[in-house]
Amino acid sequence: MNTKVEAVEKMNVYANELVKMIVKDGKSLQDEKLRIAFENVVRAMVDMTNIQLDKEKDASDTLKTTLSRMKIAHNCMQPNSLVSTKNKNTPFTIK
Repeated sequence: MNTKVEAVEKMNVYANELVKMIVKDGKSLQDEKLRIAFENVVRAMVDMTNIQLDKEKDASDTLKTTLSRMKIAHNCMQPNSLVSTKNKNTPFTIK
């Protein structure tokens, strides 16, 4: 299986797990965690649409970045994750 398909399949898994977490624990989600997760999912969507519209020079690198964004969003929603706004460059810390 090629790298592109594997990356897209992993993003699909993260997205589906995020949906389950939001539906299951929606009322207990912290606003900051939700904001960070949402921002990363939206940025991943921008990346994916840019790839599909052939706006990216290096789709492979963009796909890696997109997968990282989805993993960050997924990890941010985990019950044991920590959100820190101390450093503006890295707005979150994940255990």
